[in-house]
Amino acid sequence: MAFFGPEMPLPAIGPDTRDFWEACREHRLVVQRCTGCQSFRFAPAPVCFECHSWDYENVESNGVGEVYTWTITHRAIHPAVAQAVPYNTVVVRLLDCGGAMITSNLVGVANEEIRPGMLVRVEWDEIDSDITLPRFRPL
Repeated sequence: MAFFGPEMPLPAIGPDTRDFWEACREHRLVVQRCTGCQSFRFAPAPVCFECHSWDYENVESNGVGEVYTWTITHRAIHPAVAQAVPYNTVVVRLLDCGGAMITSNLVGVANEEIRPGMLVRVEWDEIDSDITLPRFRPL
């Protein structure tokens, strides 16, 4: 079951994010790594924030991380989230891939039980044939 309703706008797939979304469809979480300075970056971007190189590779993460921070939304600001409030939005710091951080949602846990440093693992929310979103579940 999808985390949000079917009216939820889908992410736009562009040249900088296409590899990420294709990997998600295959249930693989990938993070860009600059081939110049080896720094990791997420979200996908055309240029390295550190050395400004345009060259990168995608590195597959094992999908395990820790909750870095989170917020709980109590008021629906879009019709697609009305059924989900209150819902969480978490920032997960991956334990590999240079500690890259990804924003998502935490499933399988009550909002009041979310804690900093909580270990989580990626799981997949198949929205449609084109979009699969990474969500996280406590280990």
